[in-house]
Amino acid sequence: MKKMMTLAAMFAAVMVSFSSCEKNPDDGGKKPVQNLCPECGEDPCVCEQVTGGAIQIDGEYADWDAVAGVSVATCPAGDVAYEQLKTFKAYADEEFIYIFCEFNPEETLVFVPYFDLDNDPSTGNDSKWSGAGYEGKAEGGVFEEVTTDDGPVQGAPQKWDPNFYLYADSGTEKVLDAGMAVVSSLPAAYKNGNWAFEAAILREVVLEAYGIADATQFTMGMYQYDLNWSCIGQLPCKTYAQKDAGELEPMLTITLP
Repeated sequence: MKKMMTLAAMFAAVMVSFSSCEKNPDDGGKKPVQNLCPECGEDPCVCEQVTGGAIQIDGEYADWDAVAGVSVATCPAGDVAYEQLKTFKAYADEEFIYIFCEFNPEETLVFVPYFDLDNDPSTGNDSKWSGAGYEGKAEGGVFEEVTTDDGPVQGAPQKWDPNFYLYADSGTEKVLDAGMAVVSSLPAAYKNGNWAFEAAILREVVLEAYGIADATQFTMGMYQYDLNWSCIGQLPCKTYAQKDAGELEPMLTITLP
């Protein structure tokens, strides 16, 4: 009962914190759903989003450089298997788990962080999810997927708002729906032809859903998928030799204060 009340309270906090960018509700089907932000009147919402934590989710990235302890992975030149994800950063404070992605946007559709919840790469889903030893993942698009007669094409950019999944021996289970635990900036042109976005994940809600509310550390990485759900970016990254050898995914270590 206590856990349910805690989750309910945190969900309410998410709704209050992010209320300036909520979608307007449907009117029962009589009119199309409107996605106009009640504050700025735009779709997608372009008003400033504030987490209240160490890093502001506002599409400005200078605050990442001012925070000590950020875990960073970059894509080196050379023999890597998936190279469109250029920089991946992650950091946690008492309230949020923050992520930053710089990427080549060509054919990009979805970003999928993966979480080794028990810090043991020999456990978890090592068969269904790309040979990785991890127990949790989240899936969310950063561009709309537009269906055409010739197949899917990349549409307008959209804020990353993923579903969260947990792997168990019985299969995969969705533990959090989109809209429950994340606030994201709108992906936009950044530098050197790359794009970027940042997001804050509500720490207590996600860790309780994953069953590790008292954890002090976990490891994670990030996949970038194209319109056909083929991997085109990964950080930390594998070389072709590591991929061909079937090695487990490299990870960033996230310490939880």
